[in-house]
Amino acid sequence: MTVFSRVPVIDVHSDNLGEVWPSMILALSNASFIGIDTELSGLGHRKKLGAKSVEDRYMNICDTARSRSILSLGLSCFQRMGVPSQDIEKDNNFGKNFSFIVQTFNILLLCEDDFVVEPLSLKFLVQHGFDFNKQYEKGVPYYRGPDKKDASPIQSVRHLFSEIISMKKPVVVHNGLVDLMFLYENLYTSLPSSSATFLTDLVDIFPGGIIDTKYITEFEHLMTASYLEYVFRKCQKENDKKSNQCKIHFPHYPASYQYVTYRNCNVKPTYDVSLNPEAYKDALCVSYSGHGWCSKQSYCPLSHDIDLIIDVDTFMDGRRSRKRKRRRQNKDTKEMNDISVADGVDNDVNNAGNVANDNNGIKEHSDNSCMVTDHSEVNTAEILKRLKSDGDYIHSNGGHRAGYDAFMTGFIYAVYQTADDTWIDKTDEWKNKLYLGGKDYPLSVSKSSFSKHSKLHLEKINRIRNHVA
Repeated sequence: MTVFSRVPVIDVHSDNLGEVWPSMILALSNASFIGIDTELSGLGHRKKLGAKSVEDRYMNICDTARSRSILSLGLSCFQRMGVPSQDIEKDNNFGKNFSFIVQTFNILLLCEDDFVVEPLSLKFLVQHGFDFNKQYEKGVPYYRGPDKKDASPIQSVRHLFSEIISMKKPVVVHNGLVDLMFLYENLYTSLPSSSATFLTDLVDIFPGGIIDTKYITEFEHLMTASYLEYVFRKCQKENDKKSNQCKIHFPHYPASYQYVTYRNCNVKPTYDVSLNPEAYKDALCVSYSGHGWCSKQSYCPLSHDIDLIIDVDTFMDGRRSRKRKRRRQNKDTKEMNDISVADGVDNDVNNAGNVANDNNGIKEHSDNSCMVTDHSEVNTAEILKRLKSDGDYIHSNGGHRAGYDAFMTGFIYAVYQTADDTWIDKTDEWKNKLYLGGKDYPLSVSKSSFSKHSKLHLEKINRIRNHVA
């Protein structure tokens, strides 16, 4: 049984910002790292976002960030519990039972400047439960670009972002380049004219480092897929198998605290894919399995069940691993036989081993054949019928909501840190490397010897450091 089966998210809007503000600042100040996610009114031309040139890609995202807006901002504060960091080496059990207290906030925003809402993005958000009526009624107002002299800095989302910067915490994102550029333009100041200057500014803005979990997934953990829901669910299942060595705790919120909503994410029993692997595989939507998105959405006749997707991938990976192992064993056996013959050694024992290996192979193949035959009713149509009757036909864990997505991002990072059964702080190894789609290398967040900080950034960061912003 997993330690957590649902995640509390505090909904923040203009009506309760003042009430929630103190607890939000306290959670941020106590955090060991902060998961961040945004929901946007559009992403612009998709092909331009993936331009071959990194500089072209940067300029295209700049244009988008200046014309679109942030609809909601998710912040998930992960506070490490237990032994202080300086005493980790003195406690042998520290890494085996690592715990976090987590508080998550979903802040509804409303840009006061004109902005574009793309029909495709609007449709996608509505299908995932985004309430545009509530946003226009209760969204926390903000403006883009540089600070305005006549704007009140108290308890605004721009002030909140300045508070985060002043705390110098590590921030965790998933495929976060677009998020970071939108945050810069919408809540900080105007984006600079070049990517090198932007990256130089980012080093100054987040001295605690930026961790991109999509980069880690693609380049370090090499998962079958790397979209957020898949990676989160995979990490949750693996953590569950290890008796939740990465333990998550949430504050107790009384029933009277009406701003808290809960996202269910209980780990379901593993599907017995071995009954008919190909049938289970054929029941899955290829687009959703690989990318976490399908243009047909709820009209897709195939399954989007993330648990089934992971169970099929796990089974197929295991089968490929077993085949590779058998090939290596057969190769080693053949080499041993060749050596024995060359040395004139009696081969009776080796031959007996070969017969045993061959028989095992025949038996395994026979068992698999019988298994499929005995369960011939487990075909693709039957699988889809069962999923639909169980209410899991199109499975959703409540993703594509900034607060919950920020939690998933932070949880992935926490699990990655404890993946080797001990706490290994790889922040320095992983930080400041942003995932770039279509590239076999990350975007390095570093100061360039050929670029200086932007003037607007220097003005802004000095105000933050002097507690004026």
